[in-house]
Amino acid sequence: MKPVKVILDVDTATGIPCRDVDDGLAIALALASPEIELIGITTCAGNCRTFESTENSLRILQLAGRDDIPVAEGRELPFLQDVTANFDFLDGWTHNYGFLWKDVPPLPAVTIPKSSLPAHEFIIKSVREHPNEVVIVKEGSHTNLALALLVDPGIAPLVKEVIHMGGDTGQPWWASTATSEFDDPDIWQYVIKMNHTYDPEATVIVAQSKIPFTFVTSQTCLSSLLRMSHVDAMANVGTPYHDFLAATARPWVQWQLQYRGREGAVMWDPLTLALVFDSNLFNIVRMRFDASQFLSGQYPYLYPSAESPTVQVTMEANGHRFEEIMMERLTRAL
Repeated sequence: MKPVKVILDVDTATGIPCRDVDDGLAIALALASPEIELIGITTCAGNCRTFESTENSLRILQLAGRDDIPVAEGRELPFLQDVTANFDFLDGWTHNYGFLWKDVPPLPAVTIPKSSLPAHEFIIKSVREHPNEVVIVKEGSHTNLALALLVDPGIAPLVKEVIHMGGDTGQPWWASTATSEFDDPDIWQYVIKMNHTYDPEATVIVAQSKIPFTFVTSQTCLSSLLRMSHVDAMANVGTPYHDFLAATARPWVQWQLQYRGREGAVMWDPLTLALVFDSNLFNIVRMRFDASQFLSGQYPYLYPSAESPTVQVTMEANGHRFEEIMMERLTRAL
């Protein structure tokens, strides 16, 4: 079967102390998946700033020997929302718990350049060059694609599909599965802004664009973890690339074990990417996306309804099977 052309839109924080490594592992999983032709990476903000995501994404490609894949830097700020508190809070985490990253080797210098095109122009160019072939996997905010749609609305019917890590079918995960002080609902509701909540107006633009759209919900993603045994397996491969993936993931997993009461790090973004190559991992239903509910911060904004517009929503995933697939691929020599 012909590989699916994919653009990964990411807020890659791999290597930054006390920031999630899932975007970086999603890139690694894409590189290791024969069903995927990664035609480009676009960067956004949320888990880190956009310029940091660009550098971190380039570093992974450089170590993987894949400098043929362009990385196009996206917009930093949402259309309307002030996200100053988000970055102040994340910077505080890095400052207070960065000691857990003391054993991570210095990050290799990035020597390959980013694309000369900004992210939204790269999306427009790619979709027009490959009409009805490109799947855009949104692992962060929707700002870049929304901007592309505003600049060139004609690309909407040419995008094959959008798969997004985010969304909630009821109360969000942090309201019902809080495990520590780090999952304080007030912080997650009013301070931390990521993925669909980083730029809510952009989320609405994309979800209402009539592009086939799937929310891989937060609740679904909680089923898949990166465990310390997985980190050890990556380290045992013995290449500089796998050493880097393991060394940057190890303290993040340790932080989850020690401070958040989890059995590992949730694989939000790698599991979302898996929908491209194995839909059988998921139970998917159609639901209405209620933009007014979403923009007002009310729940539910995804619910069963005969009214349009509708989107696809994952209700559950086989997390155990996904972990097996992920680790089989992330422990391959490239």
